[in-house]
Order: sequence, then structure tokens, then C-alpha cells
Amino acid sequence: MSGLDCDSCESKLHLAYGEKILTLSSGEKIAVEHTPFLVCDVCQKIYISPLAKELLDELKKLVESAEQEEEKNTIEVNQEQGDTSSESIKQWYDFNKIKREICCDKYIAEKVKFIYDKDDYYFIPGLIRPWKIGFLTPVFFNIEVLLKYIHHPLYGLDIGADTFGYIYKGDEHYLSFGINENNKVIMWLGDIVELNVEEQFYLRSENITSDHCIGSEFYEAQIENVWAKASAERRLLKKRLDFNEKVREYYNIAVAQLDTETLTVAKNIRKLLINTNDAFKDLIIPLNELFVEAINNKAISKNLKEKYPELREELKNKKGIKLLQLWLEKNTDKIDVNKEIAPLFVLYDLRLVSAHLYSEDSREELLASCCTRLGLEESERNYITIANTLIKKLDEMYDMFIKHLCWKNAEEEDENGK
Repeated sequence: MSGLDCDSCESKLHLAYGEKILTLSSGEKIAVEHTPFLVCDVCQKIYISPLAKELLDELKKLVESAEQEEEKNTIEVNQEQGDTSSESIKQWYDFNKIKREICCDKYIAEKVKFIYDKDDYYFIPGLIRPWKIGFLTPVFFNIEVLLKYIHHPLYGLDIGADTFGYIYKGDEHYLSFGINENNKVIMWLGDIVELNVEEQFYLRSENITSDHCIGSEFYEAQIENVWAKASAERRLLKKRLDFNEKVREYYNIAVAQLDTETLTVAKNIRKLLINTNDAFKDLIIPLNELFVEAINNKAISKNLKEKYPELREELKNKKGIKLLQLWLEKNTDKIDVNKEIAPLFVLYDLRLVSAHLYSEDSREELLASCCTRLGLEESERNYITIANTLIKKLDEMYDMFIKHLCWKNAEEEDENGK
């Protein structure tokens, strides 16, 4: 096992508790309740936490030493024994009592008292430090804690990876955070206590009990020094740029309008975190601006008229996605452009849905159609699921376009034009 990745299925591990049976050198067995384990919910594989293993090994030595010297066992035995039906257990011990003797370091000072679990610090690998004890204690928050930093004019939010992000105050880095598998926000206690008290009280208002799950790109980057992969949204923006640049290079045409506003719009395209229509709209509108409204009607129409004079009459009524579709039909092979470009039409319709430009009945009908075209159940209404699927489909769309553009024909036409 490395870090918080399961060796068997590579899913994330989380801290959980159970019974651990130890076999003494004499062959007798003792058992310890409330032992911290690292558990994989996917394949159910269980690992012993590193510090827990050290403490259990020490317990075993102490019990064996007492037996060999025929001394009375001075280690406190749990009087409420666990289930002994399947094993012949000599004695039961409570790990919580053992833990209290060892995990009693003086923590970093707090002005505002946050909810957290010291077990996370001691028994999740990689968090214990010999300095600033408790600094890397994970503190958990509702996802809504990020709303302030998304909308407040003094702050900025950058989610460069799916589960790792930064909060900025002005142009300065302010806080790092992660998002776990349960869509909870994670921050380090040490980072939080360095903020001003007013900010700490805001965070405290969204502070929740630990779910012992910190497996994320946040953990990997900050604890294991593993560089986080770009988020799906960032990868999509890069894929769109690659497509536009290749078309410009080989066909000498800008299929998208490029201006200073493009950069501003792109900054607003980030992972959808909150399952509300308003949050969905805040993603879909800039996506539509960049992927649909930025289609360069003038340049594409001019290119088609020059290469295909017979299309002049048809081009009078085409713009946007339909115009780009026609250009692709003329400059790709071995794909059904009408099928592959469908995610752009879905995006356009989702923009209408999110902006409430229809009656409720019509909106529901259009949303159901969008979900069906994305391969989802027509009854799907989880905006995060819809958004993630749309991003994936758009990414696949650009892959197909790049793969099947007629690069050879473009080069030949370029040579003939010289």
C-alpha cells in the first residue's frame, strides 16, 4: 500500500475502526477493540494504520513479556469483552485506552475551536510531524463553504484539479483545499489557525464532523508530492485550444473568435461543486459563450464560399453550430459529424434550460431531451452528474474532430495555393 491508494483496486482508503486479533508466541490470542484501520469501500480490503501497528506490536511484546516473567499483566484489560464465538480469546483490550497514553501531544493553539478528529492526524499516513504538532490535522466543511470565495469580489477560486484547489485573496495565495469522495471540503488546521479571527469564524460556520476520508489530489500533492492532474474542465479547454490551433495551422482559418474576453470567460469555467440551478448556470453560460457563441461565423462562411461556391445560397441561413458542422462535414472523413457534434447542441440547449427561458413544462421536456442525448436517464436531475457528463462528451468530441480532420488535403491545398 502506498499512501491512501488501495493496492488491489487503486480506490481511496479511509480511516475506520474494528477488532484486531493478535496471536502471541505461546499460541494464545488477544484481541483489541476500536483499532484504527485503513479501509477500501470498493473491494473491502483492510490495512492496518502504520502507527496503530506500532502500538499493537508494543502491546503484544508487553503481554508476552509479562507472561514469560509470570508477572501480573499491568496493561488494562477491557472488562466488556467482544464476541468470542469464532476465536478463543484470552483477553480483550480497548485501543482507545492505549491511544490515550500515546497520542497526547500538545496541539497548535486555536483562537476559534474547530471540529476535527485527532485520530485523522495520528492514524492517516503522512500527517504526523515533529514540529507544529497537529498542523496537518484535516478539518472538514460543507461544500457550500466555497460559495463566499466563488462570488466575493475580493477573492478568487482556482480548481486546477478535480479534487485540489486554491483560494486567492486579491492576487495572493490564501488557502489550499481538497474535495473528498463525499464532496466535503478539506483544509489543514495549521493553515486555518493562521487566518484572521473573522475568517476563522466564517469557516467554523460550515465546519462539520470528520468522515475520515481525505484521499484526494490535495492529499497526494501536499503529502506525497504527486503533481495533481488537470481537472476535466482544464483538459477540455486545452483540447479546444489544440483543435483551434491545428485548424488555424493547416487550414489557415480561425474557427473561433479570439479576443481578450475569451480569457475572462475561461476563468469562469471550473468544476461544478454544488447541485443547484444557479451553480449550474454559472458553469453552462460561460461554457456556451466560449464553445458556441465564440464560433467565428464570418471566417467560416468566407472559407466555405471560397472553396465551395455552390454553397453560397445555403450559407445565408447558417451560423453558429450548424455552420461549424457544415465546415466539418467538408473537412473530415470517416465520422458522422452530425452525431459527433451533438454535445455542442446539448450545451446550447442546457444554456436555455439553466437560464429559465422556457415555461416549466417546456424546460423539463428540454432538460429530459438533453439528458437522453448525453446518455443519461431522462429523469436525471443531478446537475453535477449532467455537467460532468457534458464535459466528458465535449472532450471526446474534440478528440474525434482532431483525429479525423483531413490534414493531408489541407496540406495539398496549401501547396497548390502557393
